Amino acid sequence: MDITAFQTFLAAAATGSFSGASQRVNASPSSVTERIKQLEHRLGTKLFIRDKRGCQLTPAGEKFMGPARQAVRAWEVARYEVSLPERFERSLSFGGQYFLWDRLLLGWLDDVREAAPDLALRVTAGAWARLNRDLAEGILDMIVVHDPIFRRDISAERLFEDQLILVTAGDPARWREDFVRVDWGRSLGLEIAARLGLRPESGLVLDLGQRSARWLITNGKSGYMPEYLVKPLLESGKLTTIENAPSFEFPAYVCWREDVDPDLAKEVVESLKRRSPAP
Repeated sequence: MDITAFQTFLAAAATGSFSGASQRVNASPSSVTERIKQLEHRLGTKLFIRDKRGCQLTPAGEKFMGPARQAVRAWEVARYEVSLPERFERSLSFGGQYFLWDRLLLGWLDDVREAAPDLALRVTAGAWARLNRDLAEGILDMIVVHDPIFRRDISAERLFEDQLILVTAGDPARWREDFVRVDWGRSLGLEIAARLGLRPESGLVLDLGQRSARWLITNGKSGYMPEYLVKPLLESGKLTTIENAPSFEFPAYVCWREDVDPDLAKEVVESLKRRSPAP
């Protein structure tokens, strides 16, 4: 079983091009081409149709996605678990959006380590797009994000309710002139712009998580931020809410792969709920 070839196949399928796959797996485009060619030879079928725009999965390639993900995940789990001390009987790869760690997930991490000393954890922070991708490709077992990608092989549950609110660190009367778009997902940016009649006049999009709030404060700008995240900044007066501005639902979800042990998934979800803000 050639795990490198499987990883290269999944990268090409995710990016839609061999050149994109080469960047993701840190290999030359010619190496990617050769790996896919050898994999197709061993399977006895074509996995991709290539043209000037990139590559598309064939029907056989679509069928191979599931087994390839399972193989890569099995390898990652095996490589990780064989290096663990004997006291760890279970393991979980977990990811959360950057801005959720300070106020939520760091405390949860302390809780779960104390409650489940037999559970080995590998945790990471990232942007929603990368976390969703890593979950789909089997690199992560469970994630907490505000913009999940719903799939048949991934379970999802609302963790807590939140909303995006318009805040400013400058003059509330000038919030339109000071507005900067903060990226919170695929569709919310378009919805916010349409509801408020805004144009991207600043030429800037922030995707910095909690650091976006710091930037707004430092530069006296306005933008949409999660209420849970900026509540302490509103209470301290560093940010001000723009009255009568529309708010937008922004719930957080916990998502996990269906091949995660059901008892472990339930245990972790319940521990996350205990740490989450009350509705």
